[in-house]
Amino acid sequence: MAIVNMSEFNLFAFDHDREKLLQKLQQFEYVHFLNLDENEELKEDGLESVEVPERIAAIDEEVRKVKYLIDILSNYTEKPTGIKALNNGLETYDFNQLEEKALGIDYLPLYNEIREYSAKKENLAQELNKLDALIFELNPWIKLNCAIKDLDKFEISKVFIGSIPIKYMNKLNNDLSDTKYTYFENLGFDKENLYLLAISDISEYEIVSDILRNNGFIKVKLSGEDTPKNEIEKTRNEISNIKNEIENYENETKKLAANISDLEIIYEYLQNKRLRISASEKFLKTPNVDIIKGYIPSHMIQEFKKVVSDSLNNPYYLEVKDADKNDENVPILLDNSKFNKSFESLTAMYSFPKYNEIDPTPLLAPFYICFFGMMAADIGYGLLMLIGTFVALRVFNFPESTKRFIRFLYYISFAIIFWGVIFGSFFGGIIPMKGLLDLSKDYQSVLILSIALGLIHIFFGLGIKAYLNIRDGHFKDAIYDVGFWYMALTCSILYLLSSFMPFPPIVKTISFDIMLIGMVGILLTGGRDYKSIGGKLAGGLYSLYGISGYIGDLVSYSRLMALGLSGSFIASAINMMVQMLNSKGLIGIIFGAVVFVGGHVFNMGLSMLGAYVHAIRLTFVEFFGKFYEGGGVQFKLFRSNPKYINLK
Repeated sequence: MAIVNMSEFNLFAFDHDREKLLQKLQQFEYVHFLNLDENEELKEDGLESVEVPERIAAIDEEVRKVKYLIDILSNYTEKPTGIKALNNGLETYDFNQLEEKALGIDYLPLYNEIREYSAKKENLAQELNKLDALIFELNPWIKLNCAIKDLDKFEISKVFIGSIPIKYMNKLNNDLSDTKYTYFENLGFDKENLYLLAISDISEYEIVSDILRNNGFIKVKLSGEDTPKNEIEKTRNEISNIKNEIENYENETKKLAANISDLEIIYEYLQNKRLRISASEKFLKTPNVDIIKGYIPSHMIQEFKKVVSDSLNNPYYLEVKDADKNDENVPILLDNSKFNKSFESLTAMYSFPKYNEIDPTPLLAPFYICFFGMMAADIGYGLLMLIGTFVALRVFNFPESTKRFIRFLYYISFAIIFWGVIFGSFFGGIIPMKGLLDLSKDYQSVLILSIALGLIHIFFGLGIKAYLNIRDGHFKDAIYDVGFWYMALTCSILYLLSSFMPFPPIVKTISFDIMLIGMVGILLTGGRDYKSIGGKLAGGLYSLYGISGYIGDLVSYSRLMALGLSGSFIASAINMMVQMLNSKGLIGIIFGAVVFVGGHVFNMGLSMLGAYVHAIRLTFVEFFGKFYEGGGVQFKLFRSNPKYINLK
C-alpha cells in the first residue's frame, strides 16, 4: 500500500521499428513516456522532433467517420436500459482481441451507404418543408372555388386577391359599397388578417386600388393551377408519398444498426492507434534512430525488457535504472488494497503525491469514514446505503471506476450505522432507541467529542510529518517542527482543562512548564532557515503565531456536531409532520407516507452531500496541511480510456 517504485529507461531504436515497438508497448500498457520534444538542450545538440501530423489527421478523420456512424445508428438501436443494462454491463476484450476484431471490419461501405441515405433524407426533408409552407400559404384561400390559373385570364376586369388587417374590415365594406362594378368576397379571416377576393371592372380599377391601398391591402400571388382546395389535397398526397419514401430510408438504416457493436470496436481501436502515433511526438530522433525516455514500474523491468526485445528486429540500446527519489518528473502510480483503492479518488482530487512523499490514501481513509459517518449518522440511512451498494456490487456489471465509487459508499455505510447507534437515531427517531449520546440533549458532549477527534486527526498528521523527517534523516526537523508543537499544544490544552476540572495541582504546573518549553522551542527554531538573528527571531515569532491557526483548525471540527445535529433535526421535523398527517384519517395516512419517503430521501441526500463535502474539507485543509504537499504527475497508462467496452 504505497507509491509504486519506478524505474527510468532510455531506449535507442531504429526509426523504422517504431510502429511495431509502440504496438507491443501498448499491449504491455505500463509505460509512461517523457516528452523529450520539450527539451531544448537536446535539440541544440542536433536531435530532431518526430513529426507525424498527417497520420494523426488521417486517424482523426477515421474517428470522425466512425463516430458519425455510431451517432446515427444509435438512434435505431434498442439497447438494454435500466436494471437490464446495469446487469449486462459492457463487453470485455483484451488488447489482442480488440485489434484482431477491428482489423477484420471494413466500415467504409457502411459509411458511404449511410451518407447516401442521410443525404436523400435531408433532401426529402427540405422538400417536405416547402410543401408544408405551400399548404400554409393556400389554407386561407380554401373557400376560393376558382382555379388559381384562371385568375389571370380576365380581360375586361381586374382581380384583386390578398389580405388586409382585420381591424379595417368594416371600413373596407363601407368603402367598397359605393362602387358599382366591383364584386368582393370575404374568403376567411384569422386573428390578424381578413382574406378577400375582389373583381372590378377596368373603369373602377383605380378607385378600387386606392380603397384597398388605404385599408392596408397586401396582394398575394398564389402558387398552383387548380383551386386552393384541390392544390392542398394534391400537396398532402405528395407529402404522404415523401414521408413513405423517408420511412423506407429509415427502415434501411435501421437494418444497418446491427453493425453498431462493430463500429464501437473500431472506435476504441482507432483511439488506441491515435495514442500510439501521438506518443511518437514525445520522442526525439537522429536521421535513423529514435531516442525514447520514460518510466516503468520497477517490478515489471524484466517483462518490459522482453517486450522491447521481442518487438525490435534490429540492434537497440536500452538502459534501465532506478528513478531519482527527488525527481519531480517521476510519474506516480498507487498500489493499494481494494479498501484503500476506493479512496484514491480523494487523493487524486487534491493532488497526487510526489515521488519522495508517501501515499496519503491509507492514512486519510479511516478518518474520512469516521467523519462522514458522524455527520450523516442514522441507522436507517446507513442500512439503505449498505443494502443498495451490496446488491449493486453483487448483481450489476459496472465498469471498474463505478465499482470503486460504489465500494466507497459501501464502506462508509458501516460508519453511518455505527454513529447512528451511538446517537440512537433510526430515520430520525421513528423507532425510539437509546443511544450513548442524545444529539438533542448532549450537544455539548458531542461538541467535545468532535474537537477531540479533530485533535487526534491533527496530531496524527503531525506524526506523519515527523515520520517523514526521520525517514529522510532530518531528526532535528522532526523535533523542531513536530516535537515542540506536540509539547505546546498538548500541554496548553491540559493547562486550560486543569483550570476548570479537578486535576491535581501538579498537572497544572507540569503542563505549564512543558507548554512554555514547547513555545520557546518554536520561537527559537521556527525561523532557523533565515541567516540573520533578526530574521530568525521574526520567523520564530511568526511560527509561534501559528498556534492561532491550530485553534481555528480545532474549531473547524465543530462541523461534525453541526451537520449531525442538522440532519437529526430535519429528520425529526419530518417525523412530526408525518404523525400530524396520520391523525387525519386515511387521506392523512397516504399523504403521511409520501411525506415520510420523500422527506427522508431528501434529508438523506442532503446529509450525504454535506458529509461528503465537509469530510473532504477537513481532510484537505486540516489534515493534509500538516504533512502533505502533493503536486506529483499521475502515471499515464499507454492505453486510451475505453468508452464503449471494457479493455483489459
